[in-house]
Amino acid sequence: MKNNNEVTLRIEKEINEFKEELKKKGFEETEHFILDDIFMIPSSLKINELSTREIISNAIIIRKVNDFTKDEVRRDVSYKMKKFNENGDIIEQKSTRLKILDCNDAEKFFETIGYKTIMNITEEDYGFAKDGMYITTKDVKNGDNMIEAETQYDNSKYDTIEKVLKWLEKENLSLDFSDLYIKKAEVELNKILNRR
Repeated sequence: MKNNNEVTLRIEKEINEFKEELKKKGFEETEHFILDDIFMIPSSLKINELSTREIISNAIIIRKVNDFTKDEVRRDVSYKMKKFNENGDIIEQKSTRLKILDCNDAEKFFETIGYKTIMNITEEDYGFAKDGMYITTKDVKNGDNMIEAETQYDNSKYDTIEKVLKWLEKENLSLDFSDLYIKKAEVELNKILNRR
């Protein structure tokens, strides 16, 4: 089980320009992959009575990863357990994953036990490293461009969200700090549900 918290911020420029900005500031590209995610929720969930964040908190994700860096394809099912503060910000997140052989078979299995697909999201990601910190650019198909940075509980330099944010601010990157926990799944589901 993974037990790191994360901050996600919108990128304020075109994704390729931002990647060039990172390289000019000394970031080293470490990974490149494409994620294909299927989000499924219990069919019995009353989505009209729940916030977008509450709906996503009930979702399982069937994921296919085309990892170009490692030249491999991985498939898994994941579930994220999140704790929120009174403002609705994620203060703690744990995730668990199960490797699978076929995403379509997994989707059929979950449909059989009472789940339904609410959306599919495809994104192209690049990992970058600098000063022992890692960020991932997220280019969501027909969506927003974001970065994600995770806390590192085994590294006291970056073991809290506050320390990660301070480091990101110091790097003076083209990022929007107005929403520290923007989530691609929530943005995309809001579009599907016609919510703002």
